[in-house]
Amino acid sequence: NFWITPYHDVSHDINLAIKICQGLRPRFNIKVPQLFVHLIKKCLDAYPLNRPKTEEIRKILSEWYDRLSRSDSEWDDRLYDQSDQSELQKQIKEADEINSSLPSNSILSISLGLTYETHSEAVYTSRLLNFNNLPEPKNSDDYYDERNDNIISEKFSGK
Repeated sequence: NFWITPYHDVSHDINLAIKICQGLRPRFNIKVPQLFVHLIKKCLDAYPLNRPKTEEIRKILSEWYDRLSRSDSEWDDRLYDQSDQSELQKQIKEADEINSSLPSNSILSISLGLTYETHSEAVYTSRLLNFNNLPEPKNSDDYYDERNDNIISEKFSGK
């Protein structure tokens, strides 16, 4: 389990809401397989109509699971493209290798997923946030750039 709660180190207030509207996206300090990055970026799109529906996400995840769980003999069947399985496995293996070479404190954070401190005003329960006059949502300046193949957004308009 390597998922760390987004924005855990800042107050969940109007300032964070504005930064998110200006393109701030969660950071992941680990290597994530590119196929996962693509799906995550789609889910975080500023424009709701561009985000995948739940059924589409379920279908994608189910296909990935099926590809990874098939035996090699099943891939000989011409119904499946073996290169799809190979690419997914290659990306996962590459991410695992990179993540295993991280400093031990990073690995500990990744494996436990809870070794970080949460800001006292970071609230992860449903609540009404009545912020008037938020800017029009936009995607970050570099997060959706095809050349940026990692999940870490370095720039957003609010910086």
